[in-house]
Amino acid sequence: MVLKEESQELNATKTRNLQMRVHTGESPLTCQQFGKSFSLKMRTHTGEKPFTCKLCGKCFTVKGTLKTHMRIHTGEKPFVCEQCGKSFRYKESLNHHMRIHSGENCFVCHQCERSFTDRAHLENHMRIHTGEKPFTCPQCGKSCTTKGNLKIHMRVHTGEKPYKCFQCEKSFTYHTDLKRHLQTHSEKKLPSSSLEI
Repeated sequence: MVLKEESQELNATKTRNLQMRVHTGESPLTCQQFGKSFSLKMRTHTGEKPFTCKLCGKCFTVKGTLKTHMRIHTGEKPFVCEQCGKSFRYKESLNHHMRIHSGENCFVCHQCERSFTDRAHLENHMRIHTGEKPFTCPQCGKSCTTKGNLKIHMRVHTGEKPYKCFQCEKSFTYHTDLKRHLQTHSEKKLPSSSLEI
């Protein structure tokens, strides 16, 4: 696990170095056939997204982003909190989670005293008290408190099932349904509390 994390850190460092070369004007990649220099950042401007997810059709400009995206379909969560055992798809999510253990919750709700690790979570929470639901479904008018909840709701209308079982190819609308289904392939049954996203 340590070796895997070191490899991911090295890849992140390489990516940062590559990005810095783009901003300094240095062209980090050279075409072997014609000798022309170019940068991956050009895909941002051209809109080119050559890496496509075979499961849901979503396209990406960088192969590594597609690889990370695949964790949504497989349910893989390689980043594990050493203090509580909770797993995460992304290293950034684990880093954010670690604030819970360090007590770094510096955004406090003045109505109920609940604390949060960042301002966005506090703002979303405040909608519980105000009743505000600013995100409205254009098809049925249902209102949601967050953009993410609206996106999930839209699957009712689109029929999208982005969570695919890597063992039997069955697809699911919700991640929790995939996790529950994966238990059918395993002798180990997960407690219902571990099915949370």
